[in-house]
Amino acid sequence: MDLNNRRKKLLVSFLSVIMSLSVLSACAGNNTKNAEPSKEPNQTEASKTPETTDGGAEQGVFPLAEKVTLEMVTCKHPNNGPFEEMDFFKQYEEKTNVQIEWTDIEFAQCEEQRNLILASGELPDAFYGTLALTGNDVINYGGQGMLVPLEQYITKETMPNLTALIEQNPKYKAMLTAPDGHIYSLPSIRELMLWLSPDMMYLNKEWLDKLGLAVPTTTDELRIVLEAFKTKDPNGNGKNDEIPFSFLWDFANYNVMGIGSLFGSFGRADSANHIFVEDGKVVFSAKEPEYKEAIQYFHTYIKDGLFDKESLAQDRNQLVGKGSGTEQRLGGFFSWNAFSVVGVDNDPKYVVVPALKGPNGDQVWRKSLNNNQGVNPFAFSMTAANKHPELTMQWIDLSYATDTSIEAGWGPIGTTLEDKGGTLTLKEAPAGMTTDEYVFKTAPVEAPYAILENTYGTRLAMADKDKVKTDGIKENYLPYMTSETFPGVLFTAEESQKIKVLDTDINSYVNQTSAKWLLQGGVDGEWDKYLADLEKMKIDELINIYQTAYDRFKSAQQ
Repeated sequence: MDLNNRRKKLLVSFLSVIMSLSVLSACAGNNTKNAEPSKEPNQTEASKTPETTDGGAEQGVFPLAEKVTLEMVTCKHPNNGPFEEMDFFKQYEEKTNVQIEWTDIEFAQCEEQRNLILASGELPDAFYGTLALTGNDVINYGGQGMLVPLEQYITKETMPNLTALIEQNPKYKAMLTAPDGHIYSLPSIRELMLWLSPDMMYLNKEWLDKLGLAVPTTTDELRIVLEAFKTKDPNGNGKNDEIPFSFLWDFANYNVMGIGSLFGSFGRADSANHIFVEDGKVVFSAKEPEYKEAIQYFHTYIKDGLFDKESLAQDRNQLVGKGSGTEQRLGGFFSWNAFSVVGVDNDPKYVVVPALKGPNGDQVWRKSLNNNQGVNPFAFSMTAANKHPELTMQWIDLSYATDTSIEAGWGPIGTTLEDKGGTLTLKEAPAGMTTDEYVFKTAPVEAPYAILENTYGTRLAMADKDKVKTDGIKENYLPYMTSETFPGVLFTAEESQKIKVLDTDINSYVNQTSAKWLLQGGVDGEWDKYLADLEKMKIDELINIYQTAYDRFKSAQQ
């Protein structure tokens, strides 16, 4: 359906729902805790690729003898073209004889238009894609009866592909289950080892070789290396311009370019929100003694000029600026990959540093939770207006078959992908387009599908850069990931609101105070007051909210 026509119809009914719209808009805002899916691939589970049917029971249903039309609303990724023009959906329609009338909303208008549609009562048959609804939307409108409970359709008869995934990975069901016990949305799953450690530690291998130093394996050896980087002019320009090591401290970049994993050398790694699970109990890492020890130790690095003191205030562009250029000044850093900081030409000069053993023999690395990847529980929801609910569920289940999943994320076979001896590889993009641009024009990408570890690198060819990163994680970090990452769970509206208030104040205080200690010292004398301040700020209540949600998540797997 054309968005302008839908908008006209919605505006006619807008006055009759203006009061409810104001309420719904307030509760439908994107809450990062509800929208933050679990991104930690469990290697035991992610490596189990179920026997997908590539249609299974649906092969007896599709293609339909008579065409059925469904209306769906989606919010487009900024790189997407019109959904109705995508080769992926053209092929999907040929396969099923189900025509989709799309209302595809531009990303910048998504929240406004979505709220208008939800408040109007003129609902589509379904909301499609990871950007269409937020976690709060799913909880609020599911509870109001506007979204249909889907668990009744997740059966071997109706949805064999998704059912197989859930049976082999019970955590998927738990991630989808709302606090009221119903499932109102279906997932987008991309559980790859890539996401286990978005942060990798790099040092300049050319400098190490020039100075006759090995890649460090302990924090003591790291200090020796950084001291040499600082004092022995490894770039050979005769200037004292080397920056031994730099990083980012801000919340948004901490899990990729911060030093949280390095805290594991003292027994417990850190993350941006400081939330972990250990033996079934939620832990706030920034109030534990290991955190204090790490802060105390790395203060000496900043005091001695081994860690860049500007790290505590700089942004990503400033860090990249220090790593760019033909004359290297940057000795080490954390990043998704080296070329993100130092560029493609300098990338080969840097080597991955393994998890370091600390002064007390501790050697821990963070298993990461990474926004926008792994498992997003909010990729497809069906509304109460749908007159073909079972058919719709059969239709969407095709997206969880192996090849269709790949096509939804990388483009159709024959368009962006070609089959080379059983392995799907990306073709070259047309002139004037990058590969990413080409894929986003031909496929939804932010879509309901399932890509597991056994798919990427087997049926779907793994990109060289991803293989390098995956191998680096396996060799250097995987054996030292001990804590369980807090999973993607669905919070109640009340829990979400409390977390929003408590998290903001607590994390702001923790990060500012810790930055001061790293720069100026003083953690030992101020630690008791810091803990008392956290108690006053209701840290225990915050932990209890997470614990309650985690316990609910574990129960849903049974």
